[in-house]
Amino acid sequence: MYISYNNISPKSKSWIYILSKNIDKNILLDLNAFLIKICEDWKSHGQTTKASYVISNNRFIILFAEDKNLISGCSIDKSNKELRKKLNQLKIDLLPNSKIGIFKEDKIEFFKKIDLINLIKNKKILLSQNMINTTINNKESFEKKWVLPLKNSWITKFL
Repeated sequence: MYISYNNISPKSKSWIYILSKNIDKNILLDLNAFLIKICEDWKSHGQTTKASYVISNNRFIILFAEDKNLISGCSIDKSNKELRKKLNQLKIDLLPNSKIGIFKEDKIEFFKKIDLINLIKNKKILLSQNMINTTINNKESFEKKWVLPLKNSWITKFL
């Protein structure tokens, strides 16, 4: 059952999808309608599940589902399959979640972990720059830690 993002529980589980390109207004309208439908139809163990979503920075889709009935693997697989099918129709690929989004001026650039570590060590990327934190696992962490300076992130363990 779709509910607005503002009304979904802070403990709702999250799933992150990184889009291969920015989405424009026309695709955004189509994608919003589609994501509402995914949320409307979300069931787990035969029970209606409260679900919502956010499209962030025109590059990320984050699905949220309340897990009072424990979210089943089958329901997650179903939403993944439907979303991938829709994105294929829109000619949008998904990037692996291992890619790390770094803000460079007003754009987000994506890097492999090892490449990012080397860029930081060579001072081509600064620890003061912001990153997208794809390790969030619920709405509460999304709201608090979605964008954070590299110096406050997990990447510092590798420097």
